[in-house]
Amino acid sequence: MWWWRKVRYANIPAELRDRFEAYGEDVLAHALAVGGGSPEQGVELMSLIPQKRAEIMAWLMERRDLAERREQRLETWELAILIFVVFGVIADIFLIFKGFGYSN
Repeated sequence: MWWWRKVRYANIPAELRDRFEAYGEDVLAHALAVGGGSPEQGVELMSLIPQKRAEIMAWLMERRDLAERREQRLETWELAILIFVVFGVIADIFLIFKGFGYSN
């Protein structure tokens, strides 16, 4: 729909995307916040953060956009279901009143 979040896709190679997905959003976001990772996180991550900082930021932004759009889609479905339920209840009330002779 027109009001759903537009996803800003990261322009990064598939190999790098696979590496980011192996670590996950939380680990990369934490490593960026800490400033390069810690020795407990691994040597590869410590070297990856300073070299690919812009790509990681773009990938994290893409992941946030995808999550936001998914939430908006779910909210749209919930609203549609709510509207159909309300119409169903109104139709049932109309049928009940008609059955009791309140309507012609």
